[in-house]
This record gives sequence, structure tokens and C-alpha cells, in this order.
Amino acid sequence: MTAPSRIAVMLHAPDPIYRAGVVSLLRPRPEITLVDTAGPAVDTQVALIVTDTAEEATLRLLREIKHTSTAWSVLVVADIDETKLIDEAECGLAGLLRRADSTPDRLVQAITTAARGDGYLPDDLVNGVLEAFSRLPGPVEQRLTELSDREVDILRCLASGLDTAETAQKAGYAERAVKNVIHGLQTRLQLKNRAHLVAFAYEHGYL
Repeated sequence: MTAPSRIAVMLHAPDPIYRAGVVSLLRPRPEITLVDTAGPAVDTQVALIVTDTAEEATLRLLREIKHTSTAWSVLVVADIDETKLIDEAECGLAGLLRRADSTPDRLVQAITTAARGDGYLPDDLVNGVLEAFSRLPGPVEQRLTELSDREVDILRCLASGLDTAETAQKAGYAERAVKNVIHGLQTRLQLKNRAHLVAFAYEHGYL
């Protein structure tokens, strides 16, 4: 039987104590491969950000990850500021944990959930996030279905009839990255297949 592939996780933790703690929790886990930011380029699936609060520097990092990679972001903070949840979501955040709740099992659960393209939130915040979205101007669907430049690039290739290998070659991404983007889009947008993805992109003006 083939062993399940590990999830490649890039750790962003400016505080060396936080970094050491997370490494000690995740390094032994068979589901995870920790990737060094200073090491060779790796097709990262999840970016794990560990910090005190989601200040502007953290939001900039989330935006950078969203627009320059296919990785899903998981944020671990000491205190969750509910007033910033919408900003974090719009920056591409897929998972959120309080540091005090970040046991090894919960960290792995958040990471594996994000790697599938699904969202992970503490139970007590789910209703608050939905209420916050409902108070925003403009349709909720529009905010939840905004696509990154990389997602649009891949959809354009699919619309041209290219398969995964051809899309990877033309767009300049690894084949696994293309598969991750397609799977993430289908999960996030609740679409059945690639043809459905292309139809969505045309309908929403991305193609």
C-alpha cells in the first residue's frame, strides 16, 4: 500500500521561540513536511503563520502568499481580533487558530483542512464571520469568489483546452501546483469539474 503523501508546510514565525515551539510540535508528525523559507524552492501546499496579532505586516504577508503561490494560509495568533476577520479572509486566509488552542492534533487538522482548499475556524467564530460578511456592502458571493492572478492564469489554460501537464508548462507552475489550484477552486466554489470551472470563469468575467 502506498503511503499518503506529506503536506509541505512553509513556516513563517518571526519570533524564534514561537518557531522552535511549532517545529517541535510538527516535526514528528508523519502528515507534515516542514519547509525552510531559506532552503531550496519547494511546491508548498500550506503557509503556516505564527504571530501575536494580525497586524498590517501579517496582512501583507497573507496577500503576498495569495498572489505569488498556490499555498493556502493558516494563521496562529495569541488573540483573535474579530474586527479583522474579513480583512484576513480577503487576504486569502484559509485557517485560523488561537495559540492557546494549538495542540499538535489541532494544528495538523487545520493544516490538512486548508490543504484540501477548505476553511478552518474555531467553532465560536463561525457565526460571527457569517454575520460580519452579511453586513458588508456588495454581495457575499462576489467577495467569496474573487480569484487570484494565478487561479485566473490556470483557468485560461483550461479554457484553451490544455490538460494538466500542458497547463503547467504554459503557465510555468509545477503539475502538482496546478492540480492543487484546480482542486481548491472546485472545493471553494462548489463546482463539479473543470468544465464547470471554465463556465464559472466566463460567467463572472474572468475570461
